[in-house]
Amino acid sequence: MNLKDHQQRWNELILLSLFRVFQATALMLMFVLSNNLLPSEPSRVMRWSSAIYLLTAISLWVLARRTPERVTAQVLIGSAVDLAVATMALHYFRGPQSGAGILLLITVAMTALLLTPRLAAIVAGAAALIAMLETAVSYFILGDLTRNWGQALFYGFALLIVTSLIYWLGVRTQESRALAEQRGQDLLGLAEVNELIIQRMRTGVLVVDLAGEVERYNEAAWYLLGMPSPKERNLSRFARPLQVRLREWLIQTTHNAEPLNIISGVPPVIPRFAKIGTGDDVRVLIFLEDESQLSRRAEELTLTSLGRLSASIAHEVRNPLGAISNAAQLLEESTEIPEIDRQLVTIINGQCRRMNGIVENVLQLSRRERSRPEDVLLKDWVEEFLRAFRESMSVNDDHVRVWQEKQSLRALVDPSQLTQACWNLLRNALSYGRRENQTPDVLIRIRQHGDQPAAIVEIIDRGPGIPPKLQENLFQPFFTTRADGTGLGLYICKELLEANQASIEYVSVQGGGSCFRITLRAPVPFA
Repeated sequence: MNLKDHQQRWNELILLSLFRVFQATALMLMFVLSNNLLPSEPSRVMRWSSAIYLLTAISLWVLARRTPERVTAQVLIGSAVDLAVATMALHYFRGPQSGAGILLLITVAMTALLLTPRLAAIVAGAAALIAMLETAVSYFILGDLTRNWGQALFYGFALLIVTSLIYWLGVRTQESRALAEQRGQDLLGLAEVNELIIQRMRTGVLVVDLAGEVERYNEAAWYLLGMPSPKERNLSRFARPLQVRLREWLIQTTHNAEPLNIISGVPPVIPRFAKIGTGDDVRVLIFLEDESQLSRRAEELTLTSLGRLSASIAHEVRNPLGAISNAAQLLEESTEIPEIDRQLVTIINGQCRRMNGIVENVLQLSRRERSRPEDVLLKDWVEEFLRAFRESMSVNDDHVRVWQEKQSLRALVDPSQLTQACWNLLRNALSYGRRENQTPDVLIRIRQHGDQPAAIVEIIDRGPGIPPKLQENLFQPFFTTRADGTGLGLYICKELLEANQASIEYVSVQGGGSCFRITLRAPVPFA
């Protein structure tokens, strides 16, 4: 039994105890003060018994209020007291047909709500047995021949029927209450989910009445309205342009798609309106779309379409490019072409290789697999990465060094995509990140991001660095400062890392050199 059900049973016990006090008070007043209304003069035992019953009822009521535990025991004790008093009343009023049997009926009905079926049946059986025993004793022993056996048997049977009926009604009531509580909890949970979704929507949502009084809004709307004070509720005070647009819509019932500047410093919005409710309870639902977000979405769709088109073009370029490259190689192998033509063939081969690199990068972007982040120990990852890089690129150990702030730093990232991004960065650092007539000197530094749990991977070289005017375009596609470059290497690195919710930036190094800093996402700790 849960806490709520126990609380309900305790409340019912207190009500039963309070009813017992009123019943005992009425019985005592009847025996003590209302002698003219009774069929005979009550004995002293009857009067003292009614007084004791009242004191006992008050004690049981006080006990029930102060002791929420052991409800069943208190119900059984109270039922035993009620049965004893009911037996006395049945004898005094000469059987159930006199109306005194109502005392047993109320006791049986209340205990059926508070006890288990077995205990309730025992109490009901005891009450029926008392009614029949009282009739038998009065008839056979005391010689009261007016007692009716049929009424006694029918009354006992009625007690059992009432017990079953009350218990069935109680069970159905509890089931209905439990179902209603479950439905209420489901509705409350659904309302909380809806509220959370609305609050986290990027689209601003407001609910206003026809007079422009704001009833509620979400976080996006609060930002797009200029972050007004919670006390401000009238649109005409903090968002008058929106109030004017709302009035126009109420009159014309047509949407104006022109962007609206609500307040300076906040992006323009495109409002949409919809009526909700009927009669006097009409409200207006306002949706605020950030124009800059709409522009970004359109740009993303355009870039996606261009990416697919670029991939298709790259596939088509590959075949003629391969034919040109093969033809140039055959010409280069010929001994009959003059030296000037041989130089032209060399240029053709170089440009074919450059074009093939562009095609490969474009196809790599179009075939990029979805990231599969893992909890990666960076110490193990960098060891495997350097081992594979040195074997593939024939790089000396002195050219690439590693420094780790902690051996236990971890990151949530796709290890293969992190390897691909760092492979490009390290290859660029070894090729271009050195001064003339000097050997490469590249440092891979792994450290923690300040006080945050995120990790940082930095690839640092001692080359000439990148001029400030070129830094802002480093990660743009097809941006390169070299004749043989494709301009897609850093762009691919950026795309791979952003797919893992990581970031990359260029940082100048004091004294000369370049640093590409990768900030990785920290693993989510288990609760």
